[in-house]
Amino acid sequence: AKCGGEEVISLVLDIDNDGSFSIQNKEIDRLIIGMKLMDGVSFDENMFRDDLAKCGGSVDEVIAMIKDMFDSGEAGEGEERCTGGRCTINIDEPENFFKKNRGSMTYD
Repeated sequence: AKCGGEEVISLVLDIDNDGSFSIQNKEIDRLIIGMKLMDGVSFDENMFRDDLAKCGGSVDEVIAMIKDMFDSGEAGEGEERCTGGRCTINIDEPENFFKKNRGSMTYD
């Protein structure tokens, strides 16, 4: 399976609109809302917030964490980074999800 999270990575970069390379406070809320708006994506919001807090909100760590969440949601076991592999993102039908969203989600 292709690593999920490309849409989320562009979302993270888009949300870091102050260019601080960290996701904090209101940016966390916007990230969670944006992820929830993606069809077929489900995750534990509270656990996700905890994991974000542990990462310290740095964009690199957040992206790595989200990639791991997608990987472990698909494969059942991902490389552990700062999440300790706790929160995972589940996608109902990964193939359809990525086909459908590749065309519709652009952040310019």
